[in-house]
Amino acid sequence: MFTVLIFILSYPVDNYTADPYIIFEQSDSALSSINTIEYSFTFSGTGTLSNIIPALEGMTSLGFLPETDHPLMYHSLESMIKEGAIRNITVPSSFVASVDSVYFVDHDKSLVYTAEYNNTAHDMFDFPPASVMMEYVVSSPFMDEILADSIAVLFPVELNGVPCHVFHVFYDDNERTEAVWFLSMNDLLPRAVERISYYGPTSAPGGQLLEISNLNFNCPVPSSALLPDNYTAVPWLSLLEPSTQAPSFFLADKDGFARRSSDFGDRTLLLCFFASWDPSSISALGLLKSMTDEYPDFVQAVGISILENTDPWFRLNSLGINFPVLVFGEDAAEDYNVHSVPAIFLISGNREVLYSSQTVTDETVSEIRRLIEENI
Repeated sequence: MFTVLIFILSYPVDNYTADPYIIFEQSDSALSSINTIEYSFTFSGTGTLSNIIPALEGMTSLGFLPETDHPLMYHSLESMIKEGAIRNITVPSSFVASVDSVYFVDHDKSLVYTAEYNNTAHDMFDFPPASVMMEYVVSSPFMDEILADSIAVLFPVELNGVPCHVFHVFYDDNERTEAVWFLSMNDLLPRAVERISYYGPTSAPGGQLLEISNLNFNCPVPSSALLPDNYTAVPWLSLLEPSTQAPSFFLADKDGFARRSSDFGDRTLLLCFFASWDPSSISALGLLKSMTDEYPDFVQAVGISILENTDPWFRLNSLGINFPVLVFGEDAAEDYNVHSVPAIFLISGNREVLYSSQTVTDETVSEIRRLIEENI
């Protein structure tokens, strides 16, 4: 929010009034009439997330093929302005979505990772999560804002020479998240959005700021033809799946002592890749603690910390963790095809993956408990 306050103070307007619901409805209509669009962007973290999320710049093209309702996208991370704790971001790199497939292009390794467009393929786009402004391509871009129970009207600001309305939207039905929208006074199209998650039991004291510029509507529809012909294509994997042999790991614990996966013998392993700043990871560590308490003689829980910018124990000391936590696990995460946190694996005594998940739900807990009971 500090950035927003600077904007507000820098562009005071006397007697400013604006009806955000009417403006969002007009913006919705303006966006719905656009078939193709391209823009430059800068993306960064705000608040405490400013040290975790790298600051990036790049470009995005969005559009539709005739008679399809699937957005085609070409999204490029072109340069890093400031590094953050999230280290598995490759710059330059590109993301492409076609009618039935998605691609991640690693220009450093000359690789194209491919996947069918389905519910798991969104993992490829987990970072940066707000830099693809999907409001440009969904059928009702601002329906959530139009239906919002509460919108605070802030003073206008000027972004890249464009005067903008500024509205703070509170989404009661959207996991207690918020956003500050910057809508151009000239054409009512978005010029920036700050995604915020301040409140609630899983809150994070910060957000993600996207600023866009150089809007162009007279552009071709992006397509997979933008993929380099001389790159090697490999399939994208979300997590190691059941029946896969679990890779071994060799990492240090918080005291600097080396621990090997073989140190745990033939006990069933409940393994969690996590980041201490991530609220969902904290929930996953709670699952490990409860399973350790419930099956102390059969289950060995192990936490592997990744994507940290400080000592993870600064945030973990109050959790009463009763299992080993290993640090600097990025290489192990790559072996397990972990691209985001949390990632949970249940591994049998003969080191076969029994279960893997990127969420902690009641179904997750029930399935892990069922598999543990089967393997006791």
